[in-house]
Amino acid sequence: MGMRRVGSRLLVCIGLHAVLCLPASALDEGLWIVAGSFRNPDYANFQTDAVARATAAVRRCGLQPFNDFSGKFGFAEGYDVVVVGPYRARPQAERVLARLRPCVPDAYLKPGRYLGE
Repeated sequence: MGMRRVGSRLLVCIGLHAVLCLPASALDEGLWIVAGSFRNPDYANFQTDAVARATAAVRRCGLQPFNDFSGKFGFAEGYDVVVVGPYRARPQAERVLARLRPCVPDAYLKPGRYLGE
């Protein structure tokens, strides 16, 4: 549907029949599915091979992964993470997690907010 400005707030609107508008900042907050977490204490040695393997595993289950540094999600610092999400509702996150488990058995849910660049 696109973006709208209401007063000083930027909203992102989605949906075909019913329109759902959320503050743009809210789209990166919720439950994330962590499909891979790889130690990188000083963020200087990105774990390219491990991230690529985790990304490929997520894609085998038909999902679109995303990766960045753990601290950008409000997670414990010092890791490269591969995630799917975020999801607002736990039941939805758990359904997607169940779909991902055959490809990534150790995947788990974690609340967070992606802070971006």
